[in-house]
Amino acid sequence: MTIEEILKNEHIELINDIGQDRVFHDVYIGDLLSCVMANGKDESLWITVQRHINVIAVAELVGFQAIVFVESAIPDQQTIEKANELSIPLLKTSLTAFELSKYLILEGM
Repeated sequence: MTIEEILKNEHIELINDIGQDRVFHDVYIGDLLSCVMANGKDESLWITVQRHINVIAVAELVGFQAIVFVESAIPDQQTIEKANELSIPLLKTSLTAFELSKYLILEGM
């Protein structure tokens, strides 16, 4: 599935204009950064409520294709700028992680 495909959901928005053609093959849901680093998989979509700059470092380390901030969590400008610098797509939604996961499954993820 691509970032562009999940943006078809009216509740999901792109924060920065990067990598809409990126393909992800798995999803990781997690907020405890040590668990995300240990268990996240390369080329996955990361779903989290964490919104500080450390998520960008973790996303780069693991090799995530994008980060989706759920429950209306929005990263600060410094976090967005770092994501832009490293070409990491950021998305936001008011959906919960469960609702977003359900949507992805129903859309054929």
